[in-house]
Amino acid sequence: MYGKFRVEEWVRSRNLSWRVLEMPVTTRTVDDAARALGVGRDAIVKTIIVVCRSSVLAVIIPGDRRLDLGKLKVVDRDCRLAKPDEIPVLTGYPAGGVPPVALPENVRVVMDRGLLEKSVVYSGGGSENTLLEFSPRELVALVNAMLLDVSR
Repeated sequence: MYGKFRVEEWVRSRNLSWRVLEMPVTTRTVDDAARALGVGRDAIVKTIIVVCRSSVLAVIIPGDRRLDLGKLKVVDRDCRLAKPDEIPVLTGYPAGGVPPVALPENVRVVMDRGLLEKSVVYSGGGSENTLLEFSPRELVALVNAMLLDVSR
């Protein structure tokens, strides 16, 4: 497993002002993370791992929205949510702690276009009690994320 140290190294090596925040409580769910930070669910983003016919996707959506798998058909066919026990194998991170960065090369990042309206959001940071504070606009450029409308 990679953990928060890999995320911290990824951020540091790119000279970013993003922060990795270690929390004293679990931040595994959107509600847990929002409560720990004292922010609304819309300030939290989910990194959802999706297994498709020919690819693995890390889909970044707002915490107060749901993924619409049908909208991923433009990327790949026959997509399904990864099972909880598949997530560490596919990403190197635990379910509930998957960051949108420092992922294996074969994992393609897709980000919901609506996140571009936010200047700062919080995602999993590599463990179940770590969060990553980042800029969605910077993320797109840094990981060559595909922008789509994939939430509802």
